[in-house]
Amino acid sequence: MNQRKGPTPLGAYVQTMTAAGLCFVSGQVPVDRNGDTLPADDLVAQAEQVFANLEGCLADEGLAMSDVVSITTYLRDVADGPEVSAVRARFFGDHRPTSTVVEVSGFLNPAWRLEVQAIAVAREPGSK
Repeated sequence: MNQRKGPTPLGAYVQTMTAAGLCFVSGQVPVDRNGDTLPADDLVAQAEQVFANLEGCLADEGLAMSDVVSITTYLRDVADGPEVSAVRARFFGDHRPTSTVVEVSGFLNPAWRLEVQAIAVAREPGSK
C-alpha cells in the first residue's frame, strides 16, 4: 500500500532528490493522485492542487512548507500571477521563500496553467 502523500511522477524522474543539505522538488503540476488533470477553466483549483502536491512531496521527506527556501512558478499567462500568489500565501502562511515567476509558452499538457518547483532545506534524520 502506497502511503506517500506526494503524487506519482508522470515520467521517468523522482519527485524529490536530496543533496548537499537541500531537498529539490520536481515541478508540480495540477494533477490529482490518480493522475487526472484539474479543469483548465479553474485556475484556483489548479493552483491549490499544485501546492497540495508540493506539500505532499515535502511531507514524504519529513519536511514542511516552512522548510522551503526557494520556489519557481511557471505560468502560461503571467496575468494569472495574483490569483496563484493568493493560493501560495495560504499554503505558506507567514513563511516567505525566495520566488521567481516565469511565463512559458506551454506545458506538456495544454490544460495545465502552472507548474511549481521548490528547493527546501533538508533536515537530518530525527531532527525537528
